[in-house]
Amino acid sequence: MKRLTLLLTLLFIIGLSSCIVKAPKYSTVEKVLTLRQGMTKEEVSQILGIPPYNMVSMNDTAEFVLLYKYRVTNRATVPFFLKPTNGKPVRGKYVNLLVTYDKEGKVKSMESCVDCDETLIEEKRLDPDKIVTLITVTLPAVMVYLGFQSAP
Repeated sequence: MKRLTLLLTLLFIIGLSSCIVKAPKYSTVEKVLTLRQGMTKEEVSQILGIPPYNMVSMNDTAEFVLLYKYRVTNRATVPFFLKPTNGKPVRGKYVNLLVTYDKEGKVKSMESCVDCDETLIEEKRLDPDKIVTLITVTLPAVMVYLGFQSAP
């Protein structure tokens, strides 16, 4: 019973640290389609559900461009059964939404850009060297401990 508890605890600790993903906050296409010219920055952020990701530019006439991120929806399907509307919806690429505001702070224009920059999703996985070190240090100690437990 103690062996099982020890093994499960070790697997749980390894499982907790297996993969950490960093990705930007994003909105959806449906929310982007509801945006209109003349909206304020606060209204845009409220509709999208996210704050601006970055300020791209600002000129002498007090116009400024803010960057928002949204994600498109792709579909996954088997190539043999490819039809215009079948398949399972899956999350696709990140897209940049560049919103230009006038000097009053209202939307002047909006532009989407798929290839402006590649939004990287940073994943941190377990280092194999650290796993080997953990096993080579921990396993002998556990075996010695279990050996003492079963000794007469």
